[in-house]
Amino acid sequence: MAKWIVVSGLDGSGKTTLVENLERWLKDNKKRVKTSRLPYDEYLVKKLLNVSNDPYTDRMLFALDNRLFAERFKKWQESNEFDFILTQRGFLDSFVHGAVQGFSYSWIAELNQIQTLPKCDIIIHMVAEAETAYGRIRDDPDADKFEYLSYIRRQETETRRAYNELVKKNPDLEHFDNAINLYVDTTQMTTEEVFDLMKNRLTKLGVLEH
Repeated sequence: MAKWIVVSGLDGSGKTTLVENLERWLKDNKKRVKTSRLPYDEYLVKKLLNVSNDPYTDRMLFALDNRLFAERFKKWQESNEFDFILTQRGFLDSFVHGAVQGFSYSWIAELNQIQTLPKCDIIIHMVAEAETAYGRIRDDPDADKFEYLSYIRRQETETRRAYNELVKKNPDLEHFDNAINLYVDTTQMTTEEVFDLMKNRLTKLGVLEH
């Protein structure tokens, strides 16, 4: 069965580039890889989310998107066509962004019915200092409505907190208890250094033996 590796974390921390590098590395090692990203549904992202001005509506849309993704994910896994499913963001990101918007972990878990969603095997938590992260994405023509400095400052705080709460086994995050957590602060790192670090950590975990 395909292993699910999630590259989670702060906007501007380097998730997109790391996913691309990991995909290439795995394929170079003869692994069958399916890549995707959350939010998953293009209509939801391009149309519905960007017209919402209400945090509760945002959370409902992300919860719906998580469930749509989960249906597709299960088909990928059951097909036995892939060794790895590699995604930019995962269900943990709903807890981070929900917390930024003022919602508790327990409320987010209930809204998402998190216990019924697939579980990932490895989470790569990416973070950076907010000003550095924002500087990397400030001119992105495809930026979403959350990519502004004050939001990213709060997102940085909540990204770091989510990792710490996972390590401390917060019961509201028990869905992720069995995942292996890899943490990297990319503030002063190049994309090549980040990739080398994660490649080495994954190699030590025996990922290529899967």
